[in-house]
Amino acid sequence: MSGLPAPSLHTKRFKDFTISDLKPEEVVVVAGDLEENRDRLNAWEEIQRDAPERIVSIKRLDEETIEIHHKDQKCHVSLRDEASINGIFSSQDFLIDVTGLPHSVWAPLLKSVYSQKINTRLMYVEPESYTPHPSPASSAIFDLSVTFGGLAPLPGFAQLSGPDDEDRCLFIAMLGFEGNRPEHLAAQLDPVPKVIPVVGAPGFQLEYPAFTVGCNRMFLDEYKAHSEVRYARASCPFEAFEALTKIRRDYPGHYIYLALVGTKPHAIGAVLFAMKHGETTELLFDHPIKKRGRTSGVGIVHVYDFEDFHAY
Repeated sequence: MSGLPAPSLHTKRFKDFTISDLKPEEVVVVAGDLEENRDRLNAWEEIQRDAPERIVSIKRLDEETIEIHHKDQKCHVSLRDEASINGIFSSQDFLIDVTGLPHSVWAPLLKSVYSQKINTRLMYVEPESYTPHPSPASSAIFDLSVTFGGLAPLPGFAQLSGPDDEDRCLFIAMLGFEGNRPEHLAAQLDPVPKVIPVVGAPGFQLEYPAFTVGCNRMFLDEYKAHSEVRYARASCPFEAFEALTKIRRDYPGHYIYLALVGTKPHAIGAVLFAMKHGETTELLFDHPIKKRGRTSGVGIVHVYDFEDFHAY
């Protein structure tokens, strides 16, 4: 018997997601930019052909603007225009496929459905594999990003107030395979507060948690954070949310800087946490520019049911 925790009851996993797995009136939101094999499932192509009114395609034009394509109509929407974003969700059942959407797009969408209490499921599709880094001397195992846009708030998540007491702050990093990212984000804070890393374990693959720790070895060493590591299933936003909630209970009254440098499911949980604790949580994100060919194939499909967000 395995001692690993079972996946959340709010998560379903599919080897092959089909139209029959949708709810009867569910409208699907997908990425308009097809950069990886997993960004557009065959089911979405089938819906686009047979029921175009049930699919909304979103393409990112720049840091603050998206193009929405629904049926035969297109329009441009500012990611900072909450009323226009709210207008995307005219139905009561949505499935948002976040796989091909950058954080700067799906996070404002999640905030919108959360604030409107709309029945929502989120989907994340694993790749079959990641592209190995070409340099044996690199601390990175996989070749994932070309460069980074730099530290900037996600649209709709700018924190204007900041901490009341700089001595009561935490830097929580949802760790991934790029150890330079939490290092650079932590360096933006002066002084750097107590560091608490969250590692995705169990991982998508058995060896991935060890890869994560290895890729972040310098970061963990520099901030003496090995003993502070917390764990949450890499594929589960609900476990990530609970891990953050526990840290908040362990450090009452602390202001939290929350670095989204790990898995996308962990980022979903972190964004949800930030929406619930907005006054004391600041999201830190460095807007990576993805490298083309960074993944190959289509792996397991994860669907997260937020049940009207009643639990949050």
